[in-house]
Amino acid sequence: MRKSILSILFVLLLTACGSSKDGLTVKDLAIHKSNDDKVVVQYGMSRADAEKVLGTGEDMKIGHTFTYSDGVKIMYREDKVAGIYLTEESKDVYETAQGMKIGMSKDDFKKKYGDQYLADLEKNLDYAYDTDSKQYIKEAEWAKNFEDSTKIYLISMLFDSDGIAQTILLTDRQMAIMYK
Repeated sequence: MRKSILSILFVLLLTACGSSKDGLTVKDLAIHKSNDDKVVVQYGMSRADAEKVLGTGEDMKIGHTFTYSDGVKIMYREDKVAGIYLTEESKDVYETAQGMKIGMSKDDFKKKYGDQYLADLEKNLDYAYDTDSKQYIKEAEWAKNFEDSTKIYLISMLFDSDGIAQTILLTDRQMAIMYK
């Protein structure tokens, strides 16, 4: 009896700590300091709160995108975080909520997020998740008209020729396509 209770608790623990293979949530669209997971910038957060973490940003004059120190770029919609972009300068400073960071291999990302990707190109790996239907979107569905593109979460990585992550983008479909 004791063994079966421990087995059930173990399964519940694994389920609670599962990877994003089961879907993406707002919590997946977040970054934190590599040495302090309490210093967080998350999708939907106000610009004022994001800048408490990142400092004052410099307007890039592209949509409502601001660049910050340590290789972080934030895209805002109505003064709320709608996209987070990590560049090479963020290596060893910031990582995603799922522990992914610049310098990791493409295989590392596939192990974390699974094989339900939108596209797997030589230098690009994209995952898109429809929070309404609770399903990953495949390439053939990407072009269809969604009622609310802000409910499609996107994680996109760009790799160098050796398959090492150079950029990570966490956003929604609307921001990815229209920059607004």
